[in-house]
Amino acid sequence: MTKSELRSRFKKCRQNFVLKQENSDIRRAEDALERLLTGAGLLARTIAGYAAMTSEFDPSDMLRTCHEKGHDIALPWFADRRAAMEFRRWDGTPLERGPFGILQPTSDRPALRPDTLLVPLVAVDLRGNRIGQGQGHYDRTLAQLRTAGPVIAIGLAWECQIADNIPADPWDQPLDFVATPDRLIKVTS
Repeated sequence: MTKSELRSRFKKCRQNFVLKQENSDIRRAEDALERLLTGAGLLARTIAGYAAMTSEFDPSDMLRTCHEKGHDIALPWFADRRAAMEFRRWDGTPLERGPFGILQPTSDRPALRPDTLLVPLVAVDLRGNRIGQGQGHYDRTLAQLRTAGPVIAIGLAWECQIADNIPADPWDQPLDFVATPDRLIKVTS
């Protein structure tokens, strides 16, 4: 299957899974994932998350908890549709709609370099290859972050988003871990 075909298949799978869940089940799953990541000690000083769209795994409560525990939290920020993705500080203040329709911090928030990057995804395999929305923002940003120093990239997923094999292009940046509410997977190359 091509990446485009996989993206379409797994978006439907993720959407169907989330639609079948009760809100309390979703919240318990988010709590379980937070416990897994906290217990593994993977959440470093500056954590970059994201504002979930549609049926993406929503890390917002986990990010608020981490902020309360003293972590610096950042979210993706875009100046415009052609600009590179940056990360801006988020401390629970209201977000604004960005150029791609995602919620992002306001432009006056300071830029941060994360040590831990929580990555949204449509599908992922156990080698850390992921399919996102298809724009390549996370691959380019992760490549840039890795040239400047260590960063841990953790894909957040529901079990139904784990694929047997995702084709990787030369520019794709593999994740270091995949976290689901049921398990934390150190990826293999």
